[in-house]
Order: sequence, then structure tokens, then C-alpha cells
Amino acid sequence: MMTGKGSVKGKVALITGATSGIGRAMALAFAEAGASVVIGDVRERPISGERSTADIIRGSGGRALFVLSDVADKSQVEALVREALREFGRIDILVNNAGIGHVSAVEHTPDKVLRRLVETNFYGAVYGVQAVLPAMRAQGAGHIINISSGAAVLGLPYAAIYAATKAAIARFSEALRCELENSNIHVSTIYPDFTATDLALEVTTGDGMATRTVRSLNRQGIEKYGIPAAGLQTPEEVARAVLACALRPRGEIYLSSRIRFSELARYLFPSALEREARLVKRSAQQFLEKVSKDGSGATECRKMQD
Repeated sequence: MMTGKGSVKGKVALITGATSGIGRAMALAFAEAGASVVIGDVRERPISGERSTADIIRGSGGRALFVLSDVADKSQVEALVREALREFGRIDILVNNAGIGHVSAVEHTPDKVLRRLVETNFYGAVYGVQAVLPAMRAQGAGHIINISSGAAVLGLPYAAIYAATKAAIARFSEALRCELENSNIHVSTIYPDFTATDLALEVTTGDGMATRTVRSLNRQGIEKYGIPAAGLQTPEEVARAVLACALRPRGEIYLSSRIRFSELARYLFPSALEREARLVKRSAQQFLEKVSKDGSGATECRKMQD
């Protein structure tokens, strides 16, 4: 049984969205610490063509299972959990990490993108919890770790829907923690700041509804487009924090002083929070203007039909 602190050696961790970025760093960190890792994602290998996360773990002598799954589809999440239980017999840790991002004004956010953000970022976490809880209850212990965002604390202009889904994760986790009190199933919420990954950030730039996918939330993209990224973190830093949380469960973990201050300022210094939001808005406007003029960073450009 899991205890309040200790080791993940011999435990089974199911991590969604672990093919690349933060999820990949988490999977490698958990495997290095001795856990068996189940990876659920919509593709097995990163877009860059690098080795799959599961192959890297197995190549280092660890145990890993990849299951093709889209967390926006409840039946696929249930199948992911079944495969994990069939392979390893238990799930000790669930990390709801899978998510997508989109940048646009609210009025220019296509319905298709709106639905995909909500279904992936929020429904995906709910489906994961619903699918894994029976197994955790049966084994008498477990730990659910939901990855939120600093955007849940400071609503990001031009990323309003994304921010709303991450705020939903925060309140969902808070309520779930209360529901599972005294069950020996822990619930934690992690709030990363801007992180240097090759996130496929979709950008809808204006009235024409042209949506471009830009792999820009990395150091090169920051330099090129100037997207706001105070305290840019690495995936490995986030992964270490998540692993530490698995070793010693805590309710909420803020991964930057900026996010922690924003949470405090919401209640004590609302005007300070408004000033920061305006700064983010100006930076986001500059970002959208640059992306709309520059097609060199785009890997995909299309018209949204709905």
C-alpha cells in the first residue's frame, strides 16, 4: 500500500500525454525511480521522430507499456486502464497530463477548437479518474495527480478557453480530494508555469479564421515570437516536482513564485493581478501579430469550417 512518503519502486504509474514534453520527462523520471510506467497518448513517437518513451524506458532496463489512446474519448480511456491492469495488475499513480493549447481571441475561437480543448483538457482528466478509481479502491490506495496550469490562477488573455479548462481541473481536484478523504487515495494538483516544450500551439489569428499550428513554446520560439514566459521552466523540472509529490503527496503544488503570488493576489491585491493580466495581454497581442505575419514557423495552416 502507498504511504504518505517513501518510494515509487515497484509501483505502477499511468501517465497520459507522455510521448513528448512534460509527460515524457515524467515517465522517464518515474521509471528511473523504479516505477513501471504506462503511457497513454495519441501517438507512440514524438513528432520529431525520436525514440518512443516506452522504448527508452525498456532500453534502460525498466518496465513500460504504451497504449494508443485519446483521452477525449471515454471508451479509449477505459481501454487504457484495462490494458494497464492486464499488464501490471494494479495502478498506484495516475497522472492526468494530456492537454492541448490554443491562442486566439474568444470571438475567433472556432467551435471545433473549443470542443477539443474542453474534451481533452477537462473531460480527459475526469474520464481518467472515473476509470481508475474502482481499481484504486479495490487495492486500498492510490494517488491521482492532475496537471493544471498557472493559467488556472491568472486567466490568460487570448487563451481564455485553455485557462478555463485548467481552472476546471483545479476545482475538480479540490472537490475530488474532499470526496476521497479518509480513503487512502490522495489527490494532488500541480500548477506548472510556462515550460520549454515543443507544444503544438494552435493559433487562430483573426477574422479569416486561419488556424496555424506553431511549435513555439520553447526557447527558440520565445526568442522569435516573444510569447510571455516569465520563469520558463524545463520539462525535467516539472517532472521532478511531480515525482516528489508522488513520494510525499500534497494537495496543491505551485511551481513558480509568480503563480503562488497570483493566487494570493486574487484575494488580497486584485489590482496587482489586473496589471499583470494587462501585461500578458500586450505580450499575447504582439505574439499573435508576429505569428499572423510569419508562416515560417508553421507546420500546419488551414481554414476552420466551424
